Amino acid sequence: MKKHMRIAALQCNFQTEEQTLKMPEFWQDFGFDTEQLLHTHADMYSAIYDEKRHGKLLEKYLANSRASNLGTIVYMNCHILGPSIADRKDEWGVINANGEFPLSYNTYPACCLNSGWKDYFFDCIASLKKFDIYGLFFDGPHYHTCYCPRCQALFKETTGKTYAQATRGELAKFTYESVLKFKSDLYKHVKSVNPDWQMYFNEGLFVGRADSKDFARQLASDDIVGTEGGFFFYGEPKNVPFWKCASSAKLAEAVAGEKPTVIFFAGDHKPWGWFMHTPAETVLCYMSAIGNGASVWYGIHCNPDNLASEAGKMAKRLVQFDKKYDELYQDTRSLADVAVFYSYDTAAKYRKSKEESDLYGSAENSGNFPGNYSDAIQGAFGVLSHLNRPYDAVCELNLPALNSYKTVIAPNLAMVSETTRNALLEFVKNGGTLIADGEFGMYDEKGLKRDKGAFAEAAGFDYSGKYLDHNRFNYCAFPGFYAADNAHQWLPAPVWSAEITVKDPANIFGKANVPMKGCYEAKPQDPTLPYAVKTAYGKGSVIYISGAVFEFYFGFAHKPWRDLLGKLIAESSNNEYTVSNASCGVSVSVRQSKDCVLVHLTNYTSVVRPIEKSAVLKDIKLSVPSKFTRATDIWSGRELRKTADGEFVLDTLEEAAVIRLD
Repeated sequence: MKKHMRIAALQCNFQTEEQTLKMPEFWQDFGFDTEQLLHTHADMYSAIYDEKRHGKLLEKYLANSRASNLGTIVYMNCHILGPSIADRKDEWGVINANGEFPLSYNTYPACCLNSGWKDYFFDCIASLKKFDIYGLFFDGPHYHTCYCPRCQALFKETTGKTYAQATRGELAKFTYESVLKFKSDLYKHVKSVNPDWQMYFNEGLFVGRADSKDFARQLASDDIVGTEGGFFFYGEPKNVPFWKCASSAKLAEAVAGEKPTVIFFAGDHKPWGWFMHTPAETVLCYMSAIGNGASVWYGIHCNPDNLASEAGKMAKRLVQFDKKYDELYQDTRSLADVAVFYSYDTAAKYRKSKEESDLYGSAENSGNFPGNYSDAIQGAFGVLSHLNRPYDAVCELNLPALNSYKTVIAPNLAMVSETTRNALLEFVKNGGTLIADGEFGMYDEKGLKRDKGAFAEAAGFDYSGKYLDHNRFNYCAFPGFYAADNAHQWLPAPVWSAEITVKDPANIFGKANVPMKGCYEAKPQDPTLPYAVKTAYGKGSVIYISGAVFEFYFGFAHKPWRDLLGKLIAESSNNEYTVSNASCGVSVSVRQSKDCVLVHLTNYTSVVRPIEKSAVLKDIKLSVPSKFTRATDIWSGRELRKTADGEFVLDTLEEAAVIRLD
């Protein structure tokens, strides 16, 4: 198996056996080198390989796969009881609190991981031993609390309590531990059958169900990190951030270490399995994935004749492009010098928005928190995307990576362990700049409020314990640093802020006005309240804004905030790869490849989504180190105009450009 793969998937089978056996040749012609194989043992839209029912067909199929130089990863569903085994729900099904069998996707029952289904599932895996395959993909499992007698007995055995005596949190913890035990047992079982097999699951990286320690345990059963960063649009397309696929690939890389990463990209517009994406959306998603170091799993939940559509034709062009430049994508690394810190400890406890998905569900967090963590994270991604700034993600699972960056943005990093605090301060001490907002370090990793903020001493401020409600009509200002375009140089203040005191008034670089009761109450006062501080620490600095800036930006995207944050970043990060004269809908990634640097531009500039055609942009300027003497858009085959040493111009940008620097 290569690190970078082109993975095909047919997520159902409504074909004849003859048509099925022709698929390896079809995939090879398309340009794929791997198949995540479901349709030979399809159970409607899911699949479990059963030797008696599928053995002969799989043997024939794999012979054709080998002849087509197509590697195979076998799909195995571990979250529903599909049509062929749904009648065994009394033995194997999840039971809810009302004694009912809940239906996944409103179709089939969920499987109980503590039931005899697990033995059946493990036997199915063992029966694959005779086949030459890369490994297995396990779709799921679900995180359903099951009220069946087996689960209730196991809960009593492990906790000494009955379900009736348990809290909601205790039941959720038991459910989560059941999933982790299943994954761990499954990993050991797979390696006992064939130690060379690779296996992985469908991981929800942004769900916020687990803190950093538990999420590390969750990933221990993955040889590859894969996530549905390319499954969209479950909700209204206009509400989906254009950086969704890119940010998913970035966080996958952050948690994966040296493991390969895969973005699962549904070729169909979810949840309509027989309705394809537009060609433009197909380009944008595919390029966002490979431009951020991920392989692409391209799957359709319909017959392959839908690939004769314009979207299918574009998908084939993309896969063929990926194949042509396979060597360039095998081992790339990001050259971004800015990163967003995603905190699993905060996401597991802080209030947040739901993630739209047909599998992951969402973790429900309660607590008296003023902010929304997922909105804050998306706001940070949004600022950097709108600034055309290359960036990465870091988290508690890859703290040593902090030293690779000049600037780290920590949106509303509320829950912080001593380990994380020390790593971030060490990063600053060594010369880095940390930009934070909101309830920065106000709680420990367990969600307990600290007597003093974790970063208060280093950052030169302290919390008063009060919050200010600015609603949507108050103001702040950054005199001497940034002047907004109005007579008073005021910016709209984020909806809430934490009231702070500041040790050294010289460190204050931002102030807020005293909150008004209404937008037409009176003329606003000049900002006087301490609102933002910039404090030297070692060789670096901590920049803290007490308002919920990134959450606010996600909702309103005011240009002055984008410009102010861009100026803060530019002070500490002299990005060597800059794009100018582009709209704020152009996302940029820069990665070192074999013998060259690749700059990916994905152009999401459009009035609506789904995007039918991106707005065509002209004369995009690319500034790079002067050692590069040639820049070629290998997607279009056009060479960029060189205007000076280290200066190139891309005459036209449609949906995407992949600029090779030599």
